[in-house]
Amino acid sequence: MFDLGIPFKKMNGCGNDFIVVDNRDGLLNEVALSAFVQNVCRRGTSIGADGFMLLENSSIADFKMRYFNADGSEGEMCGNGARCMSRFAYHIGAAKTKMSFETMAGIYQAELNQNGVKVKFPDVQLQALELNQPYEWDGPSGVYHYGVVGVPHTVWFVENVFAIADDQLRDWGRMVRNDLHRFPNGTNVNFVERIDRKTLSIRTYERGVEAETYACGSGSTAAAIIAGILGHVDTSVNLLTRGGPLKISYHLSDYAADSVYLEGNSKLVAEGHLLPDAWSTMMK
Repeated sequence: MFDLGIPFKKMNGCGNDFIVVDNRDGLLNEVALSAFVQNVCRRGTSIGADGFMLLENSSIADFKMRYFNADGSEGEMCGNGARCMSRFAYHIGAAKTKMSFETMAGIYQAELNQNGVKVKFPDVQLQALELNQPYEWDGPSGVYHYGVVGVPHTVWFVENVFAIADDQLRDWGRMVRNDLHRFPNGTNVNFVERIDRKTLSIRTYERGVEAETYACGSGSTAAAIIAGILGHVDTSVNLLTRGGPLKISYHLSDYAADSVYLEGNSKLVAEGHLLPDAWSTMMK
């Protein structure tokens, strides 16, 4: 099996990197995906990535996007992954420049343009958000905001976010992510600094990667919407991440954030074949 290897492409959106495989013919249907993904995403001993994605057939959209975190867990959605998957789908002829795709979090739309890829999110219902929640700890803020934007996110407004030491941010992120009493399904942890009415800076500790990533598309979207509801920013805002800029825009009504768009770059950086040593290194 897989004598010739498994064709893949390596992609990233603002430094959030992924291994992407076309599975429309069921190439990986018989594979134990959790262990497989853990191994191929492991840096140093394999290709290495923040996540792994499969493009599959869909009866309700142009294609289906399946997203796996680096720890092997299947995630509902990934914003930067969605932008990379959209470019991948166009590249292999699975979709045109405007497309829709199925995820565990619902149907999304995307469009390729000269600036990158623009993804439209489903509406975010305001009543589902939990704002101004107190939190007793030694972290940078005693108040958090929570919402599910594809996946669960907490948002913490802080000062000088890029001055926070890496190990300190990791420890804070890990503590909140593993607070299963308050967040039974775990949560992504976003530390956000307001620069002005059109700009936020953000760093994210990602659930499933269990580390800070260079960018998180859904986390940036959650931060932009929550900042807008709180009156900190306008409804079109630039998010400065460690991996580059993202642009989020939306419309606020009394009930929802609608017309939610995430836009940023999507880079195709390598292609080749995964060989058996890529996924067998830790499987004894």
